[in-house]
Amino acid sequence: MARKREKKTPEKVDTEGWVMTFGDLISLMLTFFVLIVSMSTMDNLTLKEISDQAAVGISVFDRGSSTDLDITPIVDNNQEISMQEMLLAARQKANRMLSNSEWKSKVNARVVKDKFMFSLPSSVLFSEGGANLKEQDIVILRRLARLLASTPGHIRVEGHTSSDALPSGSTYPDAWSLSLARAASVLHVLEAEGVSHARLSLVGYGPSKPVSALNSVFSRAKNRRVDIVLYEPQAKKRAKKQPRL
Repeated sequence: MARKREKKTPEKVDTEGWVMTFGDLISLMLTFFVLIVSMSTMDNLTLKEISDQAAVGISVFDRGSSTDLDITPIVDNNQEISMQEMLLAARQKANRMLSNSEWKSKVNARVVKDKFMFSLPSSVLFSEGGANLKEQDIVILRRLARLLASTPGHIRVEGHTSSDALPSGSTYPDAWSLSLARAASVLHVLEAEGVSHARLSLVGYGPSKPVSALNSVFSRAKNRRVDIVLYEPQAKKRAKKQPRL
C-alpha cells in the first residue's frame, strides 16, 4: 500500500515581533528624552543659584591692610569689560579704602545685581533736620568721589528720610524737600572731586522707600540715609545687545 503523505502544518509567522522592537525603540527614546530634560533642569538651577547670589549682594568689608585710596583708573579706556567686572573692580578698591577706616561700621557698600551701592546714614553726614554736611565727614565722601571718578558708569544720588515729622527748627517744609537737599549736598562733593556732571543725577525719595518697615527708633534711623548708586544706563545696555553689522 502506498503511504499517505502527511500534510505539513504551515509554520506560524510571528506577526507581533515588531511590537517588541518598537517598544524597545520607544524606551530608548524616552530614556534619552529624560536625560536631556534632567541636564536642562540642572543648568537652569545653576543659573538660578548664580542669580540669587548676585541679588543678595556682596559685602565689601573683607579684611585689608591699606586705608589709602588708589585712584588709578579701574579700566583702560580702550579696553571693553562687562559691567559685572567693573563692579567687582570697584568693590576691591572700596574694600581697601574702608577696611581700616572708622567708616567701616557706618557705610553699607555692596554689589546688587548690576549696581554698586554705597548707603550712608544721615545721622553721620548731617545734623537733625538739616542738609549741610558735617566737616569731619566730608573726607570719606571725597575718597568715595575719587573712586567713582575712576569708574565707568552713571551715578545716581538718592536721598531718603523716615516717616518722622521734621524737627521744629528745620528749614525744609517736608521730608521730600529734605531728602532732595541732602542728596544735592552729597552730589556737589562728588562733582567737586572730579566726577563729571554728565554722569550724575539725583532724586529725593522722602519716606517712600524705607529699608525697614518696622516702627522702631532703630529702624527709622536706618531709613534716613543717602544712597550713591553706580549703574550702567539702559541705553548702553540695549546697544550692547544689538548685533554688530
